[in-house]
Amino acid sequence: MVRPIAALLICAFAMPAALGQQTPAPPPAGGGGGFAGSPGLPGNLFNSAHKLEQTALKREWVFIPMARGSLRTLVIHPAGEAPAPVVLLLHYDAGLDDLQQAMALQLAERGFIAVAPDLLSGLGPEGGNYDAFRFPDAAMRAVLRMKPPEAMRRYKIAAAYAKTLPRANGSVAALGASVGGTHSFRLAAEIPDLSAAVVFYGLPPDKSALGKIKAPVLGLYGGDDPDVIATVEPTAAAMKQLGKSYESRIYPGATHFFLSYVVEGRNGDAVAAAWPAAIEFLNQHSKPSAR
Repeated sequence: MVRPIAALLICAFAMPAALGQQTPAPPPAGGGGGFAGSPGLPGNLFNSAHKLEQTALKREWVFIPMARGSLRTLVIHPAGEAPAPVVLLLHYDAGLDDLQQAMALQLAERGFIAVAPDLLSGLGPEGGNYDAFRFPDAAMRAVLRMKPPEAMRRYKIAAAYAKTLPRANGSVAALGASVGGTHSFRLAAEIPDLSAAVVFYGLPPDKSALGKIKAPVLGLYGGDDPDVIATVEPTAAAMKQLGKSYESRIYPGATHFFLSYVVEGRNGDAVAAAWPAAIEFLNQHSKPSAR
C-alpha cells in the first residue's frame, strides 16, 4: 500500500507530465528544499527514515528503570571511542518519531552522544510506548496531556542515566523544539549542572523557575510565530535582571515547527542558520567536567 505522503508526491510530479507540461526539478537543498536535505542539517519529513536506515553510527534502544516501568530511550553514539558530551534530545509534540530520531542522529554526527527519551514510555495502548500508537494525532494528544512535573521527572531520569554512559565526558546539555523546547527551558531550572539548554520555539517557565537556572540558554524562533515571539523580550528582560545567560535569535518569515516543515515559507533558510547556531552553542558550552 502506498503511504499517503508518497501518493501525494507521485500525483504532484505525475500530473504536469500527464498534461504535457515540463516537470520542474525538485527544489534545491537548503533555503526551503526538502527532498535531498543537507548532510549538515537534521533529517526532514521526506528523508528522516532513509537517514536512519543508512547511518553507520551505533544506535541502540535502552530501557531505563523508573519507579513504575521503564523509560524507552534511543542512544546514538558518535564515531570513534573518545569521551564525548551528551545532548538530551527532548522530542516535540508528536512524539519520538523518525523526524526526532533523525535529529538525534544529526547530533551524534556532530560529535555528541545523543540521548532521546520516549516521553510516552508505558503510556501507549496496552502499556506500550510511542510506537504502540496507531495514529500520530493520538500520540500527540498523549504528549500534550502530560503534566510538566511528570515530563521533568522522566527527563531527569534520562539525564542521570546519560552521565553513566562509558563515553560520557560529564557534560550534559538539552535541546528540544516546540513542547520539547519548552521542556528544555524548564529542565535548565530542574538540573543545576546542566551545561546548556537550546530552545527551538519553546516557551519559558515562570520567573521563579528562571531564577534557578544556571546553564546558558539559547532561544531560536520563527518570526511568524506570534504567540511564542511575544514571550521573547519579557524573557530576555527577566533573565538579564536575574543575571542569567540568555541569547535569542529570530528568523524572519519562519513559522512554528520550522525544523519540521522546511518547505514552508522561509523555514528552510531558518533551519540552515539556526541548526549551525545550536551546534556552535552546544560546542561552546559542552566542555568536559568532573564525573
